[in-house]
Amino acid sequence: MTNQRGFSAGELIVVLGVMFLVAGIILSSFVTFRKNQALVMDTDTVVEVLRQARNQTLSSKDSSVYGVHFASTKITLFTGNAYSSGSGSNQDFVLSSTDTILTISLSGGGSDIVFQRLTGETAQNGTIKVSSSGSTASTTVTIYKTGLVE
Repeated sequence: MTNQRGFSAGELIVVLGVMFLVAGIILSSFVTFRKNQALVMDTDTVVEVLRQARNQTLSSKDSSVYGVHFASTKITLFTGNAYSSGSGSNQDFVLSSTDTILTISLSGGGSDIVFQRLTGETAQNGTIKVSSSGSTASTTVTIYKTGLVE
């Protein structure tokens, strides 16, 4: 009778299969976590840019009004009553590549919000839905007629 040491091919295949399964579960969880974090960061960016535009309008910075233009991969803080893509005063904020702005529902349509001097109100109140591609996760930013953002 001989005493054999080592692993058989079957045992090795089972161990490797379990390792690949565990690695797949961990990788999937990491990707989902990363997308959720990107969604939170992009939502925070949208809210902060809207608040910045309203605050700059209320403080009459450069004696002007400010607004925010929404596109699928970025948002733009602009000066004046209307968005102009070639303006040198525009400030672009690029969203995460995994997130897109899916639904822009503003009063009067369009994709711009402009705040009024002295009151901070806007005629373009409504909602912006930020959604993570490849996931069901989404957040909704509400802009009230008073200009407040939630």
